[in-house]
Amino acid sequence: MTHAQQAVDPEALDRLLEMTGGDPDFLAELIDTFLEDAVAQLEALRTAVSAGDAEAAIRPAHSLKSNSASMGADRLADLSRALEADARGGRIDDGPARVDDAAAEFEAVRTALLAIRKAP
Repeated sequence: MTHAQQAVDPEALDRLLEMTGGDPDFLAELIDTFLEDAVAQLEALRTAVSAGDAEAAIRPAHSLKSNSASMGADRLADLSRALEADARGGRIDDGPARVDDAAAEFEAVRTALLAIRKAP
């Protein structure tokens, strides 16, 4: 199993599909919305961290954490959770490198979700 395949818990997506009444089109919309939003949250997080603004990093880290967890992207959720906790503490040590790690994990998540989205 590749990292991209491991980046998303298929059981979480099964639960989402169940919550949508088994509507694969709605699940595809949720995936698209997540992917678009995650790009925006990562950019906001990168901007905040680059500026040394821990306060401004809280919201995008929190949103990315919550949305990633909902999509079954557990590692991305964990990385975001740690960034959020540090931001709430007023300081994000190694911020740019940690955002780079989250962005790299997001790419694996994106690959997995797009493959799932296209699957019959």
